[in-house]
Amino acid sequence: MHLPIYLLPVAGLVIGVLISLIGGGGGIFYVGMLTGLFAISMDQAVSVSLATIIPTTLAASISHYRAKNVKPKAGFLLAAGGIVGVVAGSYLVTIIPVKVLKIIFGIFLLIMGIGMIISRKKKQDKEEISENRQFEEVNANKGKPISKLFIVKGLIFGVLGGLMSGMLGTSGTPPILAGLNSIGLSSLEVVGTSVMVLFFIAITGVITHSAFGTLNWLLVILLASGTITGAIFGPLLGKRINKKTLEKFYGPFFIGLILLMAISMFF
Repeated sequence: MHLPIYLLPVAGLVIGVLISLIGGGGGIFYVGMLTGLFAISMDQAVSVSLATIIPTTLAASISHYRAKNVKPKAGFLLAAGGIVGVVAGSYLVTIIPVKVLKIIFGIFLLIMGIGMIISRKKKQDKEEISENRQFEEVNANKGKPISKLFIVKGLIFGVLGGLMSGMLGTSGTPPILAGLNSIGLSSLEVVGTSVMVLFFIAITGVITHSAFGTLNWLLVILLASGTITGAIFGPLLGKRINKKTLEKFYGPFFIGLILLMAISMFF
């Protein structure tokens, strides 16, 4: 039994609150929820997911730019590759059979779920990076000339992030983060520049999916109305919640949710 679409604002509210508390674009959860709970076709779910990612990445990009955590040269390089990838991915999602797309998405979710489990274990054993080390990383990367390898790496990882985003409706974060790390940006610069790249990828994805006729604006409005509301109330709620309690809850909750969505893609 599937839920009616008029409950999308409620679902968006829940995800908006949770995402605002833990960060991220939420693309994985949107696609899994739209296809699994609301029986919305994969191509429409992908396009709706990308549309809801836009406001999240835009707000984060502005914030990080003001904090001087954005490296425009690296960002625009990966964004260029990402635009090519998302256009190709948006086209592929219209010709690849739904069953195949669900299997691809299921495998992706499984990998993400396992990755989150490993990261969570490592995080428990690691100490936080000090401000001094971050300062050293920033200085170490100043003045480096743009090499051919820099350009090639940026374009390749950008294309991979775009393909993932265009085909699966996710923000394409893993390849983008990997690319920015590989070209030598500091930790804060990776975070700040990545949201800038993801914003351009999401914008391109929405335009491309609209051109292919797979974007349902009614679904976007219904889901976004809940998501935006949740994003507003999430931080207010976060002030009243014990951070240690929240950390213990959201990790296992999202890992379990991702793994459940992954399993559902194979049936």
